Amino acid sequence: MGRLRPRFKSDEQIRTKRSPTDLYDAAARHFLSKRYGPAEDRCRQALRLDPQHADSLHLLGLVHWQTNRLGLAADLIASAIRCNPNNPEYFLNLGELLRGQNKLDDARKSFDIAIQLAPDRATGWIKLGNLLRTQRRYDEVLLTYDHAFTLDPNNAEASALSAGVLLELGRFEEALAKCDLSLTISPNQAEALCVKGDCLRNLGRTKEAAVSYRRASELEPDRISVWRLLGKVLEQLGDRDGAIKALRRAREIDPSDPFGAGVELMRLGADELSEMPPAYVRLLFDQYAPSFDTALVESLRYRGPSVLFEAVRSAGQAHHRPLNFKGAIDLGCGTGLVAVAFAKIVDQFIGIDLSPGMIKKAGATGLYAELKVADMLEGLRTTPDSAVELVLSADAMVYVADLFPVLKEVSRVLTTGGLLAFTLERHDGDGFIMGDGRRYAHSTCYVRAAIEAAGLAVLQLEQQQPIRHERGLPVPSLAIVAQKS
Repeated sequence: MGRLRPRFKSDEQIRTKRSPTDLYDAAARHFLSKRYGPAEDRCRQALRLDPQHADSLHLLGLVHWQTNRLGLAADLIASAIRCNPNNPEYFLNLGELLRGQNKLDDARKSFDIAIQLAPDRATGWIKLGNLLRTQRRYDEVLLTYDHAFTLDPNNAEASALSAGVLLELGRFEEALAKCDLSLTISPNQAEALCVKGDCLRNLGRTKEAAVSYRRASELEPDRISVWRLLGKVLEQLGDRDGAIKALRRAREIDPSDPFGAGVELMRLGADELSEMPPAYVRLLFDQYAPSFDTALVESLRYRGPSVLFEAVRSAGQAHHRPLNFKGAIDLGCGTGLVAVAFAKIVDQFIGIDLSPGMIKKAGATGLYAELKVADMLEGLRTTPDSAVELVLSADAMVYVADLFPVLKEVSRVLTTGGLLAFTLERHDGDGFIMGDGRRYAHSTCYVRAAIEAAGLAVLQLEQQQPIRHERGLPVPSLAIVAQKS
């Protein structure tokens, strides 16, 4: 959001009570102090006196933006532009607002006009770079940020943003150099320190990474991600107690735990095993959605859907069950890989996933009659009794600790004779554990007992060749088929 500058009042303005300029200045002071109600009141008073007062229209748009009235915000800033089409700040803020609404073409037009009006201002180039970054046009992003830095060699933000992009691209040495440049200009940047820590950690310079994260935590003590990262490097340095303390701080800041500090605490044995925080699972897969299929199939050598299909086919043949199903539920449907694998033998799919990003990808396949953004239990509980003949779950129940509640709901929604087929990661002890991959692994005995307790009969429970690899190593796996009697 662009800068607001209350105007310096001349003697004539001071003598003139309630002028639009006076009212705008008062509104700007309220806005900068986050007093949005009084700011709105002053803007409206100014506009009653002068409906074409561009600064007041623009500021009123910003007030609407900050109070989440986005449609009106865009209209008001556009009105300000019609009154004064030569103010680049208006175009920059309209572009930012449109970018946040994913109206990227319109945002680009606003940024381009802002740059035409003020080509020597670094701010416009930075905002254009941020838009290009959203579109993953990384070569153009880096050129744009570099141009901004050329225009303003004291602009720490441009260098820090370049560092973030280079980090995403895995160019850690270059990213580190940009971080150091940015921090030389402005040492107290928590974001740049976090990026520097990430670079150092990826370069194996763990002690230095810890120093960088710790400094960031001092600057922004309520920043959850930095405590989570600090906990990670302290564990790598052998400071288990320090790691646990940092992770507890991350969860304390936001008990919904979107960065999964609690998952790490369970893995370290500092907390008892329990279900994963839904906010963590949702964020994990929303971030993963754009590259999910490529990462799974190519990087992790994932073959869950094909293993699941073969398990259902094998169980069907062994028990003389025809391989055609009117309806199926895909639990933890992700991007729809299971539906693709089973499309020839299932007439209609219902997909359930906690991640809106994954649901959007699944919808693009055109294979689902219905999609629900919900966790497994919630999605199943909104499904009628005896609704489907098949329930599938590939590599999704690894995010469920206690399987029984989900299995019980599966039993309810299956028709008599209906099948459940799912995959799990396996461990050879008792019950279930939190594995190093931050997923649960279940024992064969536990799985069999949970299935039978839910009123299902095990048709197949086999140790599989690995369904995926982790860090180049095979992950022990189970493929299970059960039937509702």
